[in-house]
Formats: sequence, structure tokens, C-alpha cells
Amino acid sequence: MTATSISPHKVASRHALLPSPDPSAIKLPDSPQKNTTGTASNTGSLTEKSRGLRRLQSHNQLSSTSNMGTQASNLRPARLGFNSKPSREQLNSVSAQQPTTAAATNPSTTTGRVRANSDAPMPYMPRARKVQTASSSSNLSSSHLAAHARKSSLEMTLRDGPPPGTTTASAVSLLQHSILTNGVIATKEGMSDYRIYLWLTLLNIPAFPTDTYLALIHRGRSPAYEKISNDVFRTLATDTLFKRRVTDASLTRVLNATAWRIHEDQTSDPKTPFASKYTQSTYLQGINVLSAPLLYASRSEAQAYAILTCLLTEHIPTYLSPTMSGVHRGVDLIDRILAHMNPKLSSFLLSKNLPARIYAFPSVLTLCACTPPLPEVMRLWDFLFAFGVHLNVICVVAQLLLCKDALQDHPSPAKMLRSFPSLNADEIIKMTLLVVRELPEDLFRDVVVHARDLS
Repeated sequence: MTATSISPHKVASRHALLPSPDPSAIKLPDSPQKNTTGTASNTGSLTEKSRGLRRLQSHNQLSSTSNMGTQASNLRPARLGFNSKPSREQLNSVSAQQPTTAAATNPSTTTGRVRANSDAPMPYMPRARKVQTASSSSNLSSSHLAAHARKSSLEMTLRDGPPPGTTTASAVSLLQHSILTNGVIATKEGMSDYRIYLWLTLLNIPAFPTDTYLALIHRGRSPAYEKISNDVFRTLATDTLFKRRVTDASLTRVLNATAWRIHEDQTSDPKTPFASKYTQSTYLQGINVLSAPLLYASRSEAQAYAILTCLLTEHIPTYLSPTMSGVHRGVDLIDRILAHMNPKLSSFLLSKNLPARIYAFPSVLTLCACTPPLPEVMRLWDFLFAFGVHLNVICVVAQLLLCKDALQDHPSPAKMLRSFPSLNADEIIKMTLLVVRELPEDLFRDVVVHARDLS
């Protein structure tokens, strides 16, 4: 393999993360030009109307769904040879820092979400802000400006591409570092103007033509259509955020298109190299839940389909095998990791006849999407897509370690584990980083390859 062809699932070489960029060196967007035809009263400051027009224009550039291929090529690099999965040493070096993500969950800093279908763009509603005069701007503290620069860096990088003189690999490393230290700015409902483009970039997904997705849709019902129909209406059925934004019809189309793609791949003559290596079912129960956050975050069904296809072919192909062999290896790894990290808790659960296969199967298969709340799932996925989907099994162990006292004091641990405690992405990520640092080399290697290993 050459230096410019890095597989997204290859174990990365071990290098330290690049240092965090100096916020003062980041150039903020220039102010729009004054309205030379307006009155004197509005030429000296930025009016709310001009601000709204400028931000709406920026939003349209980000969220246009008329052509998936065009929007993807404008907002992220093509599938180049960069290493999208940092090494264990990179994770360890960054975990020494204290992540500052409070701003990422503060709803007062973002706009509210409007009701929309998954295949329709959300209009941007600019929040009312006081116009800053020259005198008031001079009173802004340097720390406030630095914080604004950090918050804007993810969106600016996705919109404008890497800064001059920056390689694609180093730009992606900066994105990963920013996700871990600052997080993605989103509303309390988990909505972000650029999260979906960040996922496409981190998963190294090339521009995807919408016509490819539409061709699968126009084929009608797939061989797995009846199974899909039986599961769709149950998908996150009690989650009002999900049900308000994603329709059953959208989820059915995405799953049906995915089933057609797998069916074609597995029945082609001759078989594709992927189908020759991996035997996959057209659909398995649980893939509907895995698809749910993708549709919730996406601007179009084609985007959700592209990411789901990438996950099922590049990252977790054995999860969809007829025996779900990759998921079984994942739950076995949870028992091994827990025994290494906390032998007391491990022995306690086993004494109650609670191996991981009893309680952790849904969490492994769905990358924790089966546990609410949905906004926390997406924040956890920011981390997984940046540092490796395989880390999901360690995230499940992290959840057990975080509630170990409650588990040991509970009169019925099995009942408690029937539905995991609500996700707290920040705490899970912190604990995951601690576990990664403590795992033996051979056990961590098994984690990395478990979703692709055919043995």
C-alpha cells in the first residue's frame, strides 16, 4: 500500500496529535461590504437584515440538497489518502487534556430546530443579536474572541477547505482534535448545520450521486421489504424528536435501497470482491435503529444512505453477516475488557448470569443508538466517526463502569441492564479514553479488527 492509499479501517501508525491551533491565528470571516445605496444610518453598522441575508446565503451553500454530489464535493475533500483513524497514542495524548464541551450543549448559543422531514432542508432562522458598535467590540475580551474562533473552526474548515499550506491529513487531524476538545456546536435537540458534512468527511466518503440512490428507490420493494415494514414503525417509537423529523416513509426508502444494494452485490455473477469476502444479509433487525440517527442528522435521504452503506461495507461488514458474527465478537470483547478493567464488577455480573451477550447485543449492533437521548447518541457518534467505529465496544464498557455502583446495589441488575441508563456522551468518552490507555496491546488489536475479522 502506497503512502497515498490509506484504508479507513487500517490500524494507524502511532504519531502524536498535532497541537491545538492558536485561536488568535485563525482568521474570522470578513464583514460584508456596506450598503452604498442605503441611508447614512445603516452604512455605519451591520444591520440585522444584512446579517440575516449573509447567514442565509451561507446556510444555502451548506444545506443545498438539489445535488448530493455537488454539495459533497464543495464541503469536503475527495477520498484522498489520509489516515482517518488516529492511533492509540493519539487518543492517549489528547485524553490528557480536559475536554471543554459545555458550550457545545448550551442551547442559548444556537437556534431552535424547526419541524422537517428527513429529505427536506431546514431553513436557517437567525437569532436576534445586538449590533456591535466599534466601541463595544473593543471591549470584548480576548478569551471571548478565542472561544468564537474555536467554535467556528469546524464549520469554516468544512466550508473553505484546509488552510493554505495545510495537507489534507493534518486538516483532518485538526478536525479530530477539535471534536475531542471542543465538540460540535448543536442545539439542545442535537441539530447542527454542518454535523452531517463532518461525518461524511471523517468517514472519508466521496461525492455520492443522488441518481444512484433514486435508481434503487425506483426499483420498488426489495426482497427484505416485509421485514423492513415490520420494524420501521417501531424504530425509536417513543422518541418525539425523531418522530417529528423523520417519517416512516423516509426510513423505509433508505433501508429498502440498502437492501437492494446488498442483494445486487451478493447475487451478481461474478461476485464483487467484497461479496466474495463477506456474506451479508439484505436486512437484519437492528439496522433500522442504526439508520435512525443518520436520517435525523442528514439533509437528504441520499446522505443517510451513503453513510449507512459506508458503515456496512467499510467498518462493520460482519455485523450484517447471517450469523451476525461481528456483533458476537463485540459482546465477547466487552466481557474481556470488563474483566481486565474491573474484575470485581465482571465477577458480580457473571455471578448473576449476566454475560455481555445477555444485555449488550443491541448496543453493539446499533453503535449505542438504541439508548436515548438521541442528541447524546450523535455526540457519541462524532467521537466514533473521528476515532474509529470499533471503539463502540469500549464505549459500552464505559457505560458499565460509570454505573457500577448502581449495578452492584440494585436488587435486580438484569432489570437495570434491560435498558441502559441515559447516555452522557462526555462522560462516556472520558471513560473510553481511560480504558483505551489501560488495555493490553493484543486486546486493543482485537477491538480494532473485530467488526471485519472473518475468523
